[in-house]
Amino acid sequence: MRFLGLVLSPLLASISFWCLFVACIDDAPFDPDPPPISRILVVWDPLACGEPHRVAVELEDHAGAKLSSSTACTTGSLTIDTPHYGLYYGRVYAWEAGEEIRSIMPVRLFVDEPVVRWWIATPP
Repeated sequence: MRFLGLVLSPLLASISFWCLFVACIDDAPFDPDPPPISRILVVWDPLACGEPHRVAVELEDHAGAKLSSSTACTTGSLTIDTPHYGLYYGRVYAWEAGEEIRSIMPVRLFVDEPVVRWWIATPP
């Protein structure tokens, strides 16, 4: 009987520990933001930029989710991650700090691949 107690007590302690340990692992928080489905690579000619300014791209899907990004014109490209495939509407424009936006160009883009390379005219 003493032998049975010596064998069962560490076994029960080990089972208890592992049950509690596994229960704690399952309580990890859920990531509400899924990874992007597609990436849009917007490209323009950086040599046609002229005076220093920024290029901004604003897109919106049919559900109203907005995506945007901007960078210096001389960079020549920017990327936007999209949560799903589909049709996006928006605008591309040039702007400088303290001034009004200019060269607004309405755009429509259909995203149907994991990486979409999108050539645009350089906003002056």
